[in-house]
Formats: sequence, structure tokens, C-alpha cells
Amino acid sequence: MTEASTAVRGAHEAVTARVAWWAQVQPHQPAVTHAGTVLTYAELYERSCRLAAALRARGVTRGTLVALALERSPDLVVAALGVLLAGGAYVGTDVDEPDARLASILDDAGVPLVVTRAAAAARFAGGPARVLTVEEALRGDPDGGDAAEISEPEPGDLCYVVYTSGSTGVPKGVLLPHEGLTNLVTWHRRTFEVRPGDRMTQLARPSFDAWALEVWPCLAAGATLCIVEGRLPDSPADFVRWLAGERITVCFLTTALAAEMLDQDWRGYGGALRVMLTGGEKLHRHPPLGLPFRLFNLYGPTETTVVATFAEVQPRAKRDEVPPIGRPLPGMRAYVLDSRRRPVPPGTAGELHIGGTGVARGYLDRPELTAERFLADPFVPDGDARMYATGDLVRELPDGSLDFIGRADDQVKLRGFRIELGEVEAALHRLPGVREAVAVKHDTGDRLVAYVVPAGPGDPLDTADVRRDLAEWLPDYMVPQAVVSLESLPLTPHGKADRRALAARPLPAQAPAAQAAPDFRTDAERLMAALWCDVLQITSVSRDDSFFDLGGDSLQAMRLATRARERGIRLGADDLFEYDVLHELAAWITETGEAGA
Repeated sequence: MTEASTAVRGAHEAVTARVAWWAQVQPHQPAVTHAGTVLTYAELYERSCRLAAALRARGVTRGTLVALALERSPDLVVAALGVLLAGGAYVGTDVDEPDARLASILDDAGVPLVVTRAAAAARFAGGPARVLTVEEALRGDPDGGDAAEISEPEPGDLCYVVYTSGSTGVPKGVLLPHEGLTNLVTWHRRTFEVRPGDRMTQLARPSFDAWALEVWPCLAAGATLCIVEGRLPDSPADFVRWLAGERITVCFLTTALAAEMLDQDWRGYGGALRVMLTGGEKLHRHPPLGLPFRLFNLYGPTETTVVATFAEVQPRAKRDEVPPIGRPLPGMRAYVLDSRRRPVPPGTAGELHIGGTGVARGYLDRPELTAERFLADPFVPDGDARMYATGDLVRELPDGSLDFIGRADDQVKLRGFRIELGEVEAALHRLPGVREAVAVKHDTGDRLVAYVVPAGPGDPLDTADVRRDLAEWLPDYMVPQAVVSLESLPLTPHGKADRRALAARPLPAQAPAAQAAPDFRTDAERLMAALWCDVLQITSVSRDDSFFDLGGDSLQAMRLATRARERGIRLGADDLFEYDVLHELAAWITETGEAGA
């Protein structure tokens, strides 16, 4: 059993009080920066109070859920803080979500109000929720946001809701109270010695729980939140330069992106970075010697307020040893239990259960699922204490830290996102022409692969169409990178789909769409085709193929941008999201003169 039971002092002080205090003592200090826009602490707090007044005028009170449908921006930070100042709880969404999934989340949450931009208001017209645009809210009377009307939340009050992938095919909302966030913020501020003058990155999507980890510890410490432009950096090397130019001191990166960054040449960096935090999936190796910053590995499901355990990962010349996930945060407890929920001896694998201040209330309107995963904690005298059954297998190492082994169920982690395979399979079964479907995390790299059986013998199944149809229901990170059509699924002796056999099954050497004979018309098309084949590890590609339909993802887009720049082409990773078809991308490169620049 691993425990850190001493609660952090000041755990009653909510982030709203911390930001209000900084707005008084350092009103002109930059609070949020993005693409040339700078909000000082005084401006951030004044705008948030104004938005809070608009929310209260529309009936928002303690515990009211308010959906935020805004891109990563200073206005998103203003809106989230405004909801908390009004006494409500925010529901983070991703504006890039397919309409069907976003509508499903809003319907499940039962939000009475959505905060968005005027340009996006029509997207929510006709729905049950009212719409408040940030433009309308910020045009209100500044005096309407009088701080005297702000009531501080109680520790147990609801703070925010994060939706995670659901095994039944429906996303589920996790209810996070203020006390868990305050505990996280205080641990972060003290552990990493964050203070005014620090500059911290914001890169996570607002629907991802890491958004709270990036935003609130920064603002509660009086530091500056630097929102990264675009969906992701153009390349790891460019991001190193951006970190240096922005004088970033603390950053959080998903495990996959952090792994790319650790392999960069940091000699002569000249920047200010002193702490890199990473988490989201298993970290497979130690950092190399000579890095100018410290690396910390964070672990925690959404149900435990972002981070439950942490460990500093020391640089090593021999890097192939898997780093541990460490020990619990102050105020948190970690138990390694067997199937009868009894502690197992150190070194023995068991399911990780997390208790303490950071444990969520449960799932929104899912009492049965809440009762199944949020259990009474028998290891503390408090009769109301609960622990969360994570479904993760770990073992306790001799020094008391925890070693992550893997999942005990059908949930997977890919590029930092938690994915319930059941939700992917439910979306597949909605599609016409699909009789059976199984989704797996394939053994060859971090790839989500769907195996489908057509509805009738000999029925044609266009796997590229399947991926496009899935994009109408699922966010991009949940759309399988490959879809393979089978006559039948392999079965276990018990008659169930054999997921292990599918995960180990060799994938086709190339996607079906890439089998067409290439018919390139320009040098730019031929160059892009060669780079796509290199990055995606396929043997051929046609001019009408989509980068993402061929299995590309955001990290591979960043790698492609790097390869292109090495060939003299100014290509950003975000450009792939705008021009994902090969001939369209090549034409754009030619028309804008980016080639050979």
C-alpha cells in the first residue's frame, strides 16, 4: 500500500479566490497570452466577473452546469473562470467534435446554457440549451460583475465535468469537486515552485482533463499562461525554439509528444524551461543525459482530478528501463488490491485503487456505474471515504513507488486520450453494411485498428468510407487509423472475439486506397507522395488519398512537416488538417510558393 495521507494546507482555498487575490496584488502582470493578445490579471478577473454577472442573470447558480463551446483562447479561460465565479460548474467541450457527439454530450449533461462565439451560435439553435455568446456577455455593464457578489465555493461544490469515452457507446461525465482541484493546484504550485514570473504552456484540448492541469495551477500561482497557437506545434524542433522564444519555464505534454521532444537536440537551447511534465499513457524510457530541465511522469485517470501519482524521471545513459508512475500526491492514497480487494504483497500485480481528496463524486446520472467504480474505502476510519477502482494493473516496487503494467479491461490509451473500445464498436455497428466489428489497439505501434465483417457474404465494404462515416460520430482521436474487412472474426474457446489474435494480426502492407496506380501530375505531388509513404510507412499512395484516411494522426502530421522543412518546404502540421488530400496539399504548396522557400 502506498500512501501520502497528509492533506495539503490551504486545501479550502478555491482557485477563484487565488485569481482574485492576484488581480489585486499584481493587476498589470500578464495572466494569459495567445497570438499577440495579452490579458493582465486585472483584465482577466474583470472580464470573468462580467461574464459571471451575465450567467447569474440567466439563472446560473451554485451547481448549475454550463457548457463551454470555445476553442483554446483567452476567452475560454475567461468563460471557465466566469462560470466558477457565478457558482456554476463548467463542462469542457471540443469545438472540433462531430455534431452528433457534441449534441449527445450536451443532452446527457442537461446543460441549460452554452457559452460560445456569435459565429457558432447557430450550431446550437433549436437545442434545449440557451446560448450566451462571449461577445454579448462582455458587452455587459462592467459594474454588473461586482466582486462583492461572488460567493466562494464550498470544498464539496461541483467545479467541472469532463466527458470520457464510454464502454456502452455513450460518453460519460465525471463530476469533479473544488476540493480535488484545490488539492491538485496546491501540490503543483509547491512541488514545482511555481510563482509570478513563471510562464507555462497551454496545449491540451478543453475537453481533455489536462486542460485543468495546465490552466488552474498557473493562474493560482500568479504565473503567465501561454496558449500555443494551432492544434499542435509544426515540429518538435520548432517547438523547442518556441519554448525558448517564449521563455517557457514549465510545460505539460502528452506522453507521445514528450517522447518526441526528449529526442531533440537541446544543446545550445538557451531557454528557460526547468520542468517538463508528461502523462496520458505509459512512458517507455528515461530521458537522455544532458537535458536542461527536470522531467516528471504523471499518472491519473479523469476520476481522480487529473493527477493521482507522480515521479521524477532521472536521465540515464541506458534509457530502455520503463520509469515508474511514482507515489500519490499529498492528500491522496493508492492501494494495490487483488480481485477480492485485499492488499497484495509488494512486487505482486494488482488493480490500482485511488482514494483521497482528489476522487471525483462519480458519474453524472449514472448511479449504477458510480456504485461499481467508486467504492467505500475500508482502509481509513472515515466512513464516508471512497476509493476509485481504476482498472489499471500495477505493482509496488521496493522503494514504495508504483510500476504501471497495463489495463485489466477493454480501455486503451492512445496519444494521451482514454478510449473505451466499446464506444468505437458501438459507432461501427451504427453503420449500414457492418454486421460485426471489433476495435483493438494493435501490437505494432500506437494504432487503433477496427476489424469489421460485412453484413452479407461478398458485400463490398469501402473501409475508407467507414472511417469517414465514423468521423460523423467520433472525435478524430477515436477514429481507427486502419479498418480491415474480414469474412469472420477469430473466436476464443469461449466463443468471444479474440482480441489478442486481432491485435497481433499482420496489417495489410498498404491501405486499400493506396493500391490505385499513382498518376502524379506535378513535382510537388511526387515529392509529397514520397514523404507520405516515408512517414506513414506505406508502399504507395495516390493523388486523391487523404493523409488521415491512410492512418495519419497529429503526431505523424508533425513528423511530415519536419520532413518537408528538411526539403525546403515551409509546411506546418496544422496545414495537413486544412489540406489533407495529397493533390490539394501539393497545389497549395505550389500556389503559395512554400516549396523551396
